Amino acid sequence: MTVVGQPERTRTHGLSRAVLSLAARAALVALVVALVVVTAAPKAGRAAPYGHPAARRPALLARHGRARPALPSRARPAVVVRVAHCVLRDPTRSTFDYATGLYVPGRTLDVEVRYRVAPPTGSGLPGRARVRPRPAVLFAPGYDNDPDGYGELLDAWARAGLVVVGVSFPDTNPAAVAAARYGDPEDDLVNQPADMAFLERSVAEAADATTAACPVLRGLVDPRALALAGQSDGGATVAMLAYDQQYAWLAPKGDGDDGADAGPDVRAALVMSGNEVGPGPYEATVGDPALLVVQSATDHCNPPQASVAIYDAVVQRDRWFLDVHDADHLGPYDGADPAAFAVVARVTTRFLLLELRGAVPAAGFVAYANASPTVATLTTGPSAPAMPVLEQSPAAC
Repeated sequence: MTVVGQPERTRTHGLSRAVLSLAARAALVALVVALVVVTAAPKAGRAAPYGHPAARRPALLARHGRARPALPSRARPAVVVRVAHCVLRDPTRSTFDYATGLYVPGRTLDVEVRYRVAPPTGSGLPGRARVRPRPAVLFAPGYDNDPDGYGELLDAWARAGLVVVGVSFPDTNPAAVAAARYGDPEDDLVNQPADMAFLERSVAEAADATTAACPVLRGLVDPRALALAGQSDGGATVAMLAYDQQYAWLAPKGDGDDGADAGPDVRAALVMSGNEVGPGPYEATVGDPALLVVQSATDHCNPPQASVAIYDAVVQRDRWFLDVHDADHLGPYDGADPAAFAVVARVTTRFLLLELRGAVPAAGFVAYANASPTVATLTTGPSAPAMPVLEQSPAAC
């Protein structure tokens, strides 16, 4: 283009100055943009927040044909295990108070209910939304212990979707044992199967809203899918209630005519380092729950032969024995022995889920359980695995 009235040299010089002026302005704009980006950028060591230009950059690169770096996946809402407390009282029986040496009316059970919750979508807060009735595990702790002593194991079951109802027995919880002055509180063990039977009925009634006791259970538990679980004296308690024929009347399974349930439906029994305490005989009858025995081969508190005797007495198709090769009495259940605990938590969770969903464990369960054969081995069949016969030592408890 020719500009009239100006010599060519002047026109050329003017064009150069225009180009330089444009370049200077572009540089200035770039500098301002850079300053703005630096000012708005997140602090070192922190990811760019959602919606920040740095977070959108991979999408821009992808649209322009460049390689798209991997984006971090959005975190799923955290699973929270909530713990609720209830007090249940059985007025039909009395309790010997080892602190005073007197009988007091009623049996009072402190109960912990563990269940998982997920934050409602978009709220960012814990909640209990769209909860359907779930299978439940009724847990009996060992002597001088309570459900909190097994918190990691019970939480593992709860995270898997089970409701865990743990009980503190009136005479053998830590506070009662510490206060005892008259006699041995462990003698109360023979009364604990009736406590667990009362717990079965109470959970079923609370779930169906036929009682005001423990309102958290209303609509939360499916009373047609219950399991019993216990460790040490709690394991002995569960074995008595489930298989000792002298205690069968505590938890009737049907009326014998049309097969209708006369009580809650207990589908599985998990006996962890337990033994035979009741008068017996121990045996399986029609309607008895499936059995999983867990025992350490080096446990001198509850010697292996005690668990072997339970397994061999309960002759039924659906029974399993988890042999923990080298652990003490409590470590596989309270997390103090991480390797043994990991196997026990994994295998017991799978067993409970299968049985409470109406499935019978099979070869796949064996393969799953035996993923760590140097730590523990699961077997099934007509007899328990060969295990050492050890002397019982109270110091090991």
